[in-house]
Amino acid sequence: MMPSELFIDHEKIVLTAEGKFLSNGEEISHQRTVEAFHRFLGHDLEGYFIKIGADFKRIEVEDTAYFVEAIDWKDDRLLLRISDGSTESLDPTTLRFSEPRLTCRIKDGKEEAKFLRVPYLEFFLHASEEGEGFTFRLGEKNFHLGSH
Repeated sequence: MMPSELFIDHEKIVLTAEGKFLSNGEEISHQRTVEAFHRFLGHDLEGYFIKIGADFKRIEVEDTAYFVEAIDWKDDRLLLRISDGSTESLDPTTLRFSEPRLTCRIKDGKEEAKFLRVPYLEFFLHASEEGEGFTFRLGEKNFHLGSH
């Protein structure tokens, strides 16, 4: 492999529903590679791809392309650390829950992000079960999250 070639032509890269990258079925464990793949992930009409410089590789995405890796409760907002390295404030009206899947909209509503296990559990530690769903508080407001 030439130094400038990041991808092998016959390599199949999959982004799993748990936010892990696989290369031909094997988990990619090199942290800087994983971070770069998340950061340079894109999509077009044909699907998802990773583009780093001149290197381009189509990938398969099992669920969502973005993941909530951590949350930070502030008084009136919830900060989300996204798998691409960005941080966003949660728009609570975009939360969707269908056990065991919790998602929200990010990137000005253009993308969906799935909560990974730790932030998922942490979120529900701050919520209380109520009827057919959950209630959680941000600042002075209560929000209801129903199961869809």
